[in-house]
Amino acid sequence: MVMKRPSALIFIGVVLSQWLSLAHASSPVDERLTEITIGAELFRWQEFDSAGNRLLTEQGPRARFKVSHHNEARLTGGFIYNGSVSLYGGNYLEDVKYDGQSQPGGHFSAADVDYSGGSFELLGGFRFKELFWGRSLDLLAGTGLDSWRRDIGNGTNSQGATVRGLVEDYEIVFTRFSIGMENRRTYWRSLWRVGVKYPIFTKETLDDPAVELEPGKELSTFFMYRFRFAENGNVNEGMYIDLVYDSYRFSKSPTVTSGNFLVHQPKSSMDLIGLSASWVF
Repeated sequence: MVMKRPSALIFIGVVLSQWLSLAHASSPVDERLTEITIGAELFRWQEFDSAGNRLLTEQGPRARFKVSHHNEARLTGGFIYNGSVSLYGGNYLEDVKYDGQSQPGGHFSAADVDYSGGSFELLGGFRFKELFWGRSLDLLAGTGLDSWRRDIGNGTNSQGATVRGLVEDYEIVFTRFSIGMENRRTYWRSLWRVGVKYPIFTKETLDDPAVELEPGKELSTFFMYRFRFAENGNVNEGMYIDLVYDSYRFSKSPTVTSGNFLVHQPKSSMDLIGLSASWVF
């Protein structure tokens, strides 16, 4: 996990713990649940030039581990919350590949890419109980910090020359707004949410040349669906299956000078689809 800005991560962690303590104290006992999630995700990172031509694609599997605390099982309408921390990475998986253009020269090259990172997120909102056809409507907003390292290994371009790798550290503070619906039956419970995500702070740090960039901020979308069957009549606790789509969109960063070089981050996008199992207790 990236620790280029430990103070920011510590601050978010303190806020998370305090916020969860307050939520824990104000919620009835039967509404508070802790959740552990283990999953796999397929992700794709792409970069584009000013004409919209694709410069590179990185894609492959990553693993994710997440712990969260929430009161999303509440049986009445009212305040709902979810606080979570997660770790993810593909650094030990050899399938994460880089397929792009080496610089300078623009020759196509391929290399392994290692990803490792972590995130904190706080969500809060309101549940309107059994508003439509016995289903509850959720309105949520929140913020989070996502910090990851993108380690592009050495490679060989189409001319047979060795291309030196690069390490990039990203720190993104984002907001998330969503609408969702819960369907609760005697032997079945499902929940879906869809919404938009917007980065309010971006920082990208390169190791060589040693520069800091600020990728541009653009709106992206996300979707989540989860379900479970009742076990012994309990539709709240136990194992859930989760399907998630998430994304980032960044416009071209301002150009900065480093020695004799002009450096910028091209327009970039990240998309991921995740499948996971969550144990709620």
